[in-house]
Amino acid sequence: MKISIIINTFNEEKNIKNCLESVKWADEIIIVDMYSEDNTVDIARKYTDKIFFFKRMGYADPARQFALEKASNEWILVVDADELVPLKLVNKLHEIIEKDCGDVIYIPRNNYFAGKQIHNMGWGALDDLQPRFFKRKYLNFGEKIHDFYNINEDARIYKITDPHEGFIHFSYLDFEDYIDRLNKYTSIESKNIFENEEKQNQQKNIISLLFRLLNVFFSNYIRQKAYKDGFRGLSLSLLAVIYNLTVYLKLTLMEEYNTIDTREKVRDEYLKIVDKLLLEYTKK
Repeated sequence: MKISIIINTFNEEKNIKNCLESVKWADEIIIVDMYSEDNTVDIARKYTDKIFFFKRMGYADPARQFALEKASNEWILVVDADELVPLKLVNKLHEIIEKDCGDVIYIPRNNYFAGKQIHNMGWGALDDLQPRFFKRKYLNFGEKIHDFYNINEDARIYKITDPHEGFIHFSYLDFEDYIDRLNKYTSIESKNIFENEEKQNQQKNIISLLFRLLNVFFSNYIRQKAYKDGFRGLSLSLLAVIYNLTVYLKLTLMEEYNTIDTREKVRDEYLKIVDKLLLEYTKK
C-alpha cells in the first residue's frame, strides 16, 4: 500500500532538507507552501515536483486540508517541516498497514526545546500522541489555529506506544524563537476569541483569570512534573502562563476598541493628542 507524505511550509529553509531526507522513502511527497521568502521551495524541488501554494495565514492549519486533497494515495502521513521520521517509525507504519491495525494512527513525538529533549509537562513522547497517519476518508482538518483534526467516529484508532517509533520534533531553538511564535499565535487566538461571543464572555472575569494562570503554572510544573526537566521545565511552565496572559491582554484591548485592528485605533487616539497639542500653537 502506497503512502503520501504531506508537509506544510513557510520559511523553513533551515529545516526542510533534513525533514525531506527522512521521508524520501515515501511514494509521494506533497509540499504546500505559504509563499516562503527564503529557499524553502528551491530545496523542496530537489525531492518532489508536487509543490503547491496556499495563501499565507500565519499558521499552517487552514492549508492542511488543501494539502490532503492534493495527495493521491489512501494512506497519509502528516509531517511538519521541523520534524524527522526515524527508520523505526517507517518500519512500524508499514507493519500497521500490513496487519491492518487501524484507520487512524496516533504517533508519539519526541519534543526538543533549546537543544534538549523535554520529557514532562505534556511534552513527553507518549503525552504528545498525534493522529498523523491515517486512511484519508477517516480524517480531515479544521481551519482555526490548534483546531487540528476531525476524526470520523467510525475510524478504528491505534496508538503507537514505543517512543522510539515516534517523530523527532525540534520544537523551538531558544527563548527568542518561542517568544516570536508566542506573539504570533496569541494574536491569532485572541482574534478567534474576539469573533466568538461565547468564548469572549468566558475570558472576561479577572479573578478567574488569575486562578487560571496559577493553575496553568502548577498543572505544568507540579502535576505534570516539569520540574524534572530543570530550568527548561521551569521556563516552559512560566512561558505557558505568559501565553495565556498575553491572549487575555490582547483580547481586552480588542474589546476596549471594538476591533481586531487595535493599532489603528490607538494611532487615532494618538493623533487626537497631536492635534490638540498643535492647536495650541495656532492660538499664539
